[in-house]
Amino acid sequence: MPLVSYNHLDPVTSSLLVDVVATAGLLAIAVLALRLSLRLRRATALADASFRANAALAPGEGVVLGTVEREQGADVAVRVEVEQRGSELASSVSWRHGGAGGWRHEWTEAGRKVRAHPFYLRHASGARVRVEPGEDVMLVDALDGMIRVDLTRRVRVAELVPGEKAFAFGELRRAPDPEAPHLGYRERAQGYVLVRPRRRRMLLSSAPFGEQFSRKAAFHLRWAIIAGVASLAFNAAFAPFHARRWLGETVEVRVTQVRESDDDRSSFDVTMLGPHGVVFSDEVSYTDVDRVRGGGPLLQARYVPSWPSASTIGPDVTAPSIAYVALPLFGVIAIAYFFRAHAALPWYEKKLIEQGSGRLTESEPAAWGDQERPEGEPREPASG
Repeated sequence: MPLVSYNHLDPVTSSLLVDVVATAGLLAIAVLALRLSLRLRRATALADASFRANAALAPGEGVVLGTVEREQGADVAVRVEVEQRGSELASSVSWRHGGAGGWRHEWTEAGRKVRAHPFYLRHASGARVRVEPGEDVMLVDALDGMIRVDLTRRVRVAELVPGEKAFAFGELRRAPDPEAPHLGYRERAQGYVLVRPRRRRMLLSSAPFGEQFSRKAAFHLRWAIIAGVASLAFNAAFAPFHARRWLGETVEVRVTQVRESDDDRSSFDVTMLGPHGVVFSDEVSYTDVDRVRGGGPLLQARYVPSWPSASTIGPDVTAPSIAYVALPLFGVIAIAYFFRAHAALPWYEKKLIEQGSGRLTESEPAAWGDQERPEGEPREPASG
């Protein structure tokens, strides 16, 4: 069994905790969060550049602002219906309820249906941009409509309706427009068509995207900084370990003194004579004291010429057992980041669960002030 310093780990475990978990693991989280933040900042710039209603149309990825017009013969542009099932639970007796049990209710998503048809955005320039959303389109509007089916079932609704201003994020191309006049036999005029962007989903909204993207970018940047700082702080605390690796050398030493430690830790202080008459000390456990006592044959040590106090007995680069803190450190940051990222997702990116106080009968639309918006009635147009 190799000789190691008191309360130190073996070299493989030391490297695993310091290099893999606390360094590579935390930096991987930081890089992931930073990449997401930079991608969202680019999306913010694209959205902000397209915020003006009169922004020129140009092929490529970006945001188009215009007034919604349905395709000929279509009864809907994009409509999302989220079916929810309700449940209620009596809470425990509490002074907050005057000594009586209170009630809470919860609406949980049971299914989601997206109706998406090609539609048009009438741009400020007068051009009609054909939008081809596809069934995986994300309508990021608020769920401002509700259909109450019965006591335990309801449907939340979000919809783009004719006449309202809408923003569409996708890839703009020049292509034949099915509703454009014929130029010749079976030939349609070219127009602008907005399709799903590469490796991403199309986004539609009646409000600008820039603020949404910016908030997400700031969130991921904060966690990139947290993970990066945690990794740097951990490695700074284990600077002697890195010094032994990069600045140290394995040398032969002679033990000149062994004495029991004063702090009663079942360890022994070992004084060693190194190369060129250098004297330094370390600790060994009581199980290893017989191997170093008595001035026997030369032993090996990891000696750091520029930092003698970082030197340790034994030929290997090892870290103290407190390096196990890397595991909870990584776990807490990873779990917190991904949990918070999921919790911060808007309704259109996760399962919709809504909670409230009172019984289900108290969550009627009249009580909530949340009536279904009649189909075809536009919201207030976005400023632009």
